[in-house]
Parts: sequence; structure tokens; C-alpha cells
Amino acid sequence: MIICMAAATVGLLFFLFLFLSADENIMGAIITCRKETETENIKKTQIELDLIVDYMKRTKDLKDKERVNRARELKKNLELAQKKLARLEKGKAGMGDIIPIAGYRMMQLLHWDGRNDTVKKLYNQCVQFKEKREAMNYTYYILGALIGYGILGGVCFFAALGLTLAMGLGIKAVIFSVVVLVLFAMAGYVPYDNVNIIVRNRKEEIENQFPQVVSKLTLLTVAGMEVNQAWKLTSGSGVGVLYQEMERVLVDLNNNVPPTEAYSKFITRCNNPYTTKLATAIIQNASKGNAEIVNLFRRLNSESWLEHKHSARRRGEQISSKLLVPTLLMFAGIIILVIVPVMTGFSF
Repeated sequence: MIICMAAATVGLLFFLFLFLSADENIMGAIITCRKETETENIKKTQIELDLIVDYMKRTKDLKDKERVNRARELKKNLELAQKKLARLEKGKAGMGDIIPIAGYRMMQLLHWDGRNDTVKKLYNQCVQFKEKREAMNYTYYILGALIGYGILGGVCFFAALGLTLAMGLGIKAVIFSVVVLVLFAMAGYVPYDNVNIIVRNRKEEIENQFPQVVSKLTLLTVAGMEVNQAWKLTSGSGVGVLYQEMERVLVDLNNNVPPTEAYSKFITRCNNPYTTKLATAIIQNASKGNAEIVNLFRRLNSESWLEHKHSARRRGEQISSKLLVPTLLMFAGIIILVIVPVMTGFSF
């Protein structure tokens, strides 16, 4: 018990040292990251809400309960995000934003910068769905939260273990302390793991949508349309991650961003070998002419559809393997239902 309380005291003092030795720049970085996140949430929520409203106006269907309920939910989320952004604009951070301060300070002491392997790996994932500056801010926020909650979780673990042992709870003390540690660990790890989930879902969606996109581009360029015009028409012909990334390229081009830079950002965000080939070919198209890119589009079209078939077959095999265990359990249950009555002489 004494050892646990001593460990909790040392951990708390270390956490307070990290927190109190942090400068104002750290708090400013956290608020900036939170403002960027809330601004992005507001934009996405507003776009989805506008699409629902436009659809209901066009169809004049005001009795669609599913869309009406979704619109109400989005409106509540929008108002909540706007209130959070207003507080952040005033420099006010929530309790959940204070804990990462210790993690930021710890990274400063460890000299974790963009060259660190952990930071670099997480940044390469974040940059796929955020702009470069926002991705770096978000990377440090995620790692700061992970470290901060980890340290505070260790403090609460030893403190809870010492107090519950003093109360004579025995094994229940260990269970309660582990639960406390897990709760803090999850609070820090969930945002970190959410990055992996977002990247994985984006990757799968881009792989599924690419064959359709390149087919449309091939059809339009074969018909004699310029690549830029074909890109514009294709980007507006569907809904999904890849179509959104294509539209972001158009936004950059309209804002006088050089084509090489716009398509290079597209390559980084998509992080797919086929989108890399596609964008590289478009960058080189300016000097090589339209005839060569049409042939490349055709090859990409054939390769992507072939890979799409292989990928579908692999996913089917994975699903089959996941269903194997439940199938065996069901089979074992049927065997038990048949054999037990026979062995017991149908006594029940």
C-alpha cells in the first residue's frame, strides 16, 4: 500500500512538473489544433445538411422521417461545434484539452520533432486527410493526449490500488485499479487508433472507386475531351473520398496553385499506387500530349479492374474465414443436440 501511494505521489509530481513547466506556446498549439478540428467538423456538417435540404426542396418530400431526423441531428451537432469554436476563439480550452499539455512538454524534453520515427509515421497518416500544417498540429495533439492520459492513468492506477488495498478489498482492489487504468488508456488511445481507422477506410474506398473513375476518364478522353475538362466532369459524377479529392485538386487549381503541386498533394492524400500513376501521367501530359495519356488511361483501366476483381475475391475469402468459427460452433451445437438425447436415452 505504501509503495503504491509513493508511486502515485511521484507520478503526480512528475505530471505537475510537466504541466507547470509548459509555456504558453503549447497551450496556443493545442487551441489552434482544436480550432482547426472544429472548423473542419462545421464545414463537413454544413455540407451534409445543405445536401439534405436541397434534396428535400427538389423532391418536395417533407415526410421523409429518416432525412428529417438526420437534418435535426446535424443541426444540433452544428450548433454544438459552433459553440465549441466560439469558446476556443476566446482562448478557452476544455478539461480534455488540458491533459495533453503534459504530453506536449514530455515530447519537448524528449526532443520529438518531425524527424522522430513515431511523429513521422503518424504524420504520414494524418496528412492523407488533412492539410500539411493541420496534419502536423493534429499529430502533436494526438501524441500529447496519448502521453498525457498515459501518465495520469498510471497515477490514478497506483492511487486507486493503494486506497482500495487500505480498505481491505483484496482482489477487488486490483480489478478496480485496472479498470481505472484502462479508462484513462482508452481516452488517450482512441483518438490515436481513430487515425488508423480513418486511413484504412479511406484506402478501401479509394481502391473501390478508382476503377470507375479511370473508366470515366478513359471514355471522355477517348471521345476527344481535354484531360482537365474530363477531370472536372468525372469529379462531379459521383460521391465518395476519391471524388472529393479530385474536387480538392480543382479548388487548388482555381486558386492558382501550380498543377504540379495540386496533383502532388492529390498523390500524398490518396496514397495509392494507381492514383499515383494517374496523377503522374496527368502532370507529364502537358509535355507529351493527349494521345499518350489516352493509352495510359486504357492500361490503367484494365489493370485497375483486374486488381478490383482480385481484391473482391480476397475480401470474399477473408469473410469466409471469419465465418468458419461460427459455422463450426453451430455444427458442434447441432451435434450436441443430436447426441446428448441419444446418450441419455431420451430421458429429458
